[in-house]
Amino acid sequence: MAPATDGTWYGVYTNLAHAQDWWVTNDNTTGITNLTTIATGGIADISIVFGANPIEVTQEYHKIVGTPVLTPMWALGWHQCKWGYKNTDELKDVKDNYEEFNLPLDTIWSDIDYMDAYKDFTYDQENYMDLPEFVKILHAENYQYIPIIDAGIAQREGSNYTAYNSGKEMDVFIKAYEGGPDFTGEVWPVDAVFPNFFKENTTKWWKENLDNF
Repeated sequence: MAPATDGTWYGVYTNLAHAQDWWVTNDNTTGITNLTTIATGGIADISIVFGANPIEVTQEYHKIVGTPVLTPMWALGWHQCKWGYKNTDELKDVKDNYEEFNLPLDTIWSDIDYMDAYKDFTYDQENYMDLPEFVKILHAENYQYIPIIDAGIAQREGSNYTAYNSGKEMDVFIKAYEGGPDFTGEVWPVDAVFPNFFKENTTKWWKENLDNF
């Protein structure tokens, strides 16, 4: 963002994922600002916005990228996250120890070991059978809880795994090639498929599974 020669302000927004270099120089005599940029590749969407002052330029910028979301206070607090907790009792011990030693705590996270066989939107019905009750306790005592959700959806043909079956039915997964089958990769659940969030259906499918979970 910089002032123009006529007293108005302008901003330049470039939407490009490739590596870039930018040079911004001011001519002290004329007040003219020069912008020079290079990129390693890609096709950039460049927007130039104008306003009477920096606030107006910022408002125009947010019309392009969207308005910011106010961060909740708890998100700025202390978060406890660790891979390797074997059951809900270990999560309870963590919470109790924070309280016993008067340490600040806002949020407890669960890594993917809470899942049933690393399947998104599920939890281990044996080791974490009382996880829902524990989450209710956390909320009642003004703590937050976040379960990690991976991008890879376990590929389980012919099973009763709802997230995979509904995703396949709605055709939301990345294809191996155009018109081909779903691409199969390997992550924590071994065979896995991956949501294609460029498809309109995918966001709806993802939200429905989050809500159900």
